[in-house]
Amino acid sequence: MQRFTTLIVDMMKKNNMYASQGGPIILSQIENEYGNIDSTYGVAAKPYIKWAANMALSLDTVVPWVMCQQSDAPDPIVLFINQIGAT
Repeated sequence: MQRFTTLIVDMMKKNNMYASQGGPIILSQIENEYGNIDSTYGVAAKPYIKWAANMALSLDTVVPWVMCQQSDAPDPIVLFINQIGAT
């Protein structure tokens, strides 16, 4: 995941895609709804989420990073809950 994420972030930086560079990207997402399945991984889930967050932050995108459905996302990762149509 780190190699792929770095590849994409570098590509976006090279093409001035981040808002801080005048581009349209205003935030980035690392992991998607892992919180829905993290109990499957037991104690290994929390270190993974921390690692993913730190790895994303180290890429210095200058836009906020979000995690969807991850209530224990470490700061400054933004918790994003996508409940369109939920009642």
